[in-house]
Amino acid sequence: MAEATLQNLYPSSNQINTLYTYDTVLSADSVEWCPHEPYQNFFVCGNYQLDESSKNKNTETPQKRLGRILLFSISPVNGLKLWQSLNTPGVLDQKWCHNQINGLSILGVVNSEKTLEIYKFKPQDKKLLKPLPVKFELELITSYKIVEADNSEVLMLSLDWSTGKYESQEPEIICSDSKGRWHKFMFDKTGKLILLESSFPMHSYEAWIAAFYYWNTNVFFTGADDSVLLKFDLRIGLDPVLENKTHTGGVTSIHSNAEKEHIIVTGCYDEYLRLWDIRSMKIPVGTLKMPGPLWRLKWDPFGSNYLLAACMSGGAHVVDGHNKDDLKIIESYYKHKNITYGVDWSHLNESEVNKFSYEGNRIISTCSFYDHLLCVTKLYVEDR
Repeated sequence: MAEATLQNLYPSSNQINTLYTYDTVLSADSVEWCPHEPYQNFFVCGNYQLDESSKNKNTETPQKRLGRILLFSISPVNGLKLWQSLNTPGVLDQKWCHNQINGLSILGVVNSEKTLEIYKFKPQDKKLLKPLPVKFELELITSYKIVEADNSEVLMLSLDWSTGKYESQEPEIICSDSKGRWHKFMFDKTGKLILLESSFPMHSYEAWIAAFYYWNTNVFFTGADDSVLLKFDLRIGLDPVLENKTHTGGVTSIHSNAEKEHIIVTGCYDEYLRLWDIRSMKIPVGTLKMPGPLWRLKWDPFGSNYLLAACMSGGAHVVDGHNKDDLKIIESYYKHKNITYGVDWSHLNESEVNKFSYEGNRIISTCSFYDHLLCVTKLYVEDR
């Protein structure tokens, strides 16, 4: 659908305004805001791009995938500031642990070289003979690389922390990969990753997403390019306890609602947002046709009543999710011209948000792939 037509059907409003833009150079596919005070004005942007110089038609060697993790902050005085650019393998997904661990903000990253990486956020006040500006950076503290018997190429595609509802100093992490499998880890008190379990291929194609049910993290879900949504309950065993074939395209996004028990949301290439009650999953309890294929869905961190959606070729949108029978788009953003992949809500409270230009009570970030564009915007959503 042409952009002009989309904007006629899902018009942007004066309630959403661009604060900052940034050219990430490499293709951008994820943005994640730090949830912890006093660093809620910090966020990371992940990059992923094929290295054309590594392409060799005469060998079967996989083409190299380049990546970067960009650490930014925003402030009403200094605007958007890049603090650090870390070269990595291609970044597929990033998530901050919802609670701090040993007083530190911890970031999980999955990449194109079979690896889950864990970084800590370091504010450093480096004072020598005279005071110098505070320095902020990410430091890699541990990683785990999946070992393949045949040394085949594997991309780790997604991750989720178990801490969405209940805090833990030894949280678990669920990941999915390009062979249709899931891997479950624990980040222990010594700061190391322990692989708890890896599955056989549970999906026929790439498992784009794995996500915990935050109210009981024995339960988690995976979704894949085979259009199947699987539910697991490790109290029963390693095999799925439910196979849902409602989706008519690849299942790309799953997010548990931390405020409403039993509720999860899924996104799909078939352009439908689906709301589910996990106690009975024959049919969704709510659906909404979106303006494009869905890649990411995020419940807001202030009450989990609104959803932020990355619709790839169809822009970014805010969905009112108060009423499962009346899901509706209330804001739309079309600054991105080519594949909107990353979206996230800032955790800044309204008093902090008010210090920035324009009217509004929320700040969000979005990013797109082929035009390698990062945007930070301000908007208004009704608190109710």
